[in-house]
Amino acid sequence: MLVLPLHRPLNRANFPFATMALVVINVFVFLFLQSGDEAALERAADYYGQAGLAQIELPLYREWREANPQPKFDAVMPHLNALPQEQLVSLLQADAHFLRALHDNQLIGEQDPRYAEWKQHRDEFERLWQRQFTERHVLRYSELDPLRMLSSMFLHGSFGHLFGNMLFLVVLGLLVEGALGAGVFLGLYLLAGCGAALTALAYRWGDVGAMLGASGAIAGLMGAYCVLWGTRKVRVFWWAFVAFGYSRITALWLLPFWLGWELFNLMANADAGVGFDAHAGGIVSGALLALGVRSLGWEQREFLDADEKADQAKAQNDALERALQHLGRLETRQALALLEPLDRDGAPSLDVRIALYRCARYANQPAALRAALARVVELPLADAAAARKVKQVVDDYRKVDADGIALPPPQQLQLARAWLRIGADADAEQLARELGTRAADLPGLAELCWQLAQRAREGSPQWRARLQLIASHCPRSELAPKAAFLLAQTP
Repeated sequence: MLVLPLHRPLNRANFPFATMALVVINVFVFLFLQSGDEAALERAADYYGQAGLAQIELPLYREWREANPQPKFDAVMPHLNALPQEQLVSLLQADAHFLRALHDNQLIGEQDPRYAEWKQHRDEFERLWQRQFTERHVLRYSELDPLRMLSSMFLHGSFGHLFGNMLFLVVLGLLVEGALGAGVFLGLYLLAGCGAALTALAYRWGDVGAMLGASGAIAGLMGAYCVLWGTRKVRVFWWAFVAFGYSRITALWLLPFWLGWELFNLMANADAGVGFDAHAGGIVSGALLALGVRSLGWEQREFLDADEKADQAKAQNDALERALQHLGRLETRQALALLEPLDRDGAPSLDVRIALYRCARYANQPAALRAALARVVELPLADAAAARKVKQVVDDYRKVDADGIALPPPQQLQLARAWLRIGADADAEQLARELGTRAADLPGLAELCWQLAQRAREGSPQWRARLQLIASHCPRSELAPKAAFLLAQTP
């Protein structure tokens, strides 16, 4: 069964540079550094047969296995002579305990007449064998080597092995790197990979063989993903045999599912040649590391909350759309039932406030209408589109209330500036005149009137009238003397 979290659209802000760097390194290692391993193995195996090492070492290996039995090798021992040369050599070289005894002269000593020739050929074979890049960096189950723990994460046994791991790395890296940032993400990835390797060593210590691949570190990203998203709802793609689909679940529930799946396979498919033990260790390591990250407050909460905010925004937009449909049918009661919770619980929205104004307008409630207008104009006008929407509301209100709007002077000045930005000069001038009679010398009023004057043809009646506003309503402003001088100089 496969369960994968769905990624987000890429942009400059969330591009996973660290994840892509890991992909490039893994691909480079496989295509270039490991690419000569097959030829090196073939040359070493050919030399092993030509030098007659098999005739000496195979009997020694049989004796060694009889003294140190391993049930998983009992079936292959009778067929050693029938194995292809490369498989035979790989089997012997993978048995670190046998090699250690061999090199320590425990199996063939210097008193043996074959020793000198064997030693010469064995040293040459080892030189050829070590030309394999993978052999120099793989982590064996019988050695605790921190450098090989790191290097083995970037090795792969086949193109399919590489492709599968890189696919999962990209899918998970897009999310986990965005939640942690590149530096913390890389640290968690490498430490989780080491945790996976230590788990596999503890479980398989002394076994013949070695581990390689990025899957343990990638499993760490799976554990980290569950803990970082925690109780948030996430979208996942799932595939079970012939059925597949998309679901929304709590992220933390993926942790026991993923871990349980690996443990089940470890018990049920122990001979599958897959590092289920390393996968389980990686999941646990990643989850523990993510707990540490959260306790230190290093996670990127804005990224983690983005899906939830998007869902909330969609729900609000849907509710607003339904409310507007009710308004179109003059069903104000139903519209208010949707709009009031949006305005009360959500972020202030101009569209919601305008819809509430329309509800009050249709209900013909003057007090409610004035309150609704005040709530519309108190919002900041982010752009020209917002200014035009608010102007439509103000113009509509003027049709209902002949006395005009009665707003606090700073708000009215803000509207006048907005009208000026969208080219509604006459309406801005009207608001400025109303302000002049209510709040002379209001800070910013003189500057607004000066801008209005600059928009009119010099010497025109409109130009003179706007300069006169400064002289009459803002006599203590710095612009008043300049306005008076221009009026005096122009007949």
